[in-house]
Amino acid sequence: MEAINFAIDIVLIICGVLATWYAWSIGGSIGHGSLKLMAGGFLLLGLAHFAETLVFLVVPDLPFEAGEIIHRVIVLVSFVMILIGYQRLAKFVRS
Repeated sequence: MEAINFAIDIVLIICGVLATWYAWSIGGSIGHGSLKLMAGGFLLLGLAHFAETLVFLVVPDLPFEAGEIIHRVIVLVSFVMILIGYQRLAKFVRS
């Protein structure tokens, strides 16, 4: 089961890296910081799942709840980054 989780975590990270690469390659006025911030959020979201898996492997005595809290904090930061990016993009499009 750990191998499946690890494989899915790697796919999530690859998706985040691709999102970041595409955001950086857009350029021009539409490729400004909002898309890069959103892509960074997607990358961090992928890393959050990998970090959760890694934390339980590296620190096996860590209470389950602590690992889940770490995971949720990283996911929260990711979503805030994505939300701020969408807000900035919406402001840019309206102006």
